Amino acid sequence: MSQHRQWRAVLCRPKQERKAEAHLEHQGFEVFLPRLRARRLLRGRPIARVEPLFPRYLFVRLEAFADDWSTIRSTRGAIGLVRFGNEFPVLEDGIIYELRARQDDQGLIDLSAAMDVRANDPVEITSGAMAGLRAVFRARTGEDRVIVLLKLLNKEREIELPRDHIRKVV
Repeated sequence: MSQHRQWRAVLCRPKQERKAEAHLEHQGFEVFLPRLRARRLLRGRPIARVEPLFPRYLFVRLEAFADDWSTIRSTRGAIGLVRFGNEFPVLEDGIIYELRARQDDQGLIDLSAAMDVRANDPVEITSGAMAGLRAVFRARTGEDRVIVLLKLLNKEREIELPRDHIRKVV
């Protein structure tokens, strides 16, 4: 394997990341599609689904001057390589290594280990009726739930949310 191979991002058609992954692998490309187990509500009931970590994106390792990049544009499920003008940004090997290191035995990334939130850390609510609001992390109440302090109507109130409905504000 050449030392000039670099990871690049591929933009996929909506909900066709897996199709693009399969077709690119069939063409001989080294492909990485990071996935996670996400909890979603379906008709009011929580379900676990496997979803891409980065919806509409996957990563492909390419030889800078040897691989035929044009085939990526015509690959089913793929739109093409991510580019900014004439530049095709390169992802550091370390980023892919870190993502792969977080995979469990089923190849899924566990974000709970990555969510290093401590008491009094600022968080943003990412889902539900309060999506977009900022709060302060208070505590975990179990494996899947957290308590945050939210200022509503000029009063601070503690509310309990699913763990995957918040993200740490950096």
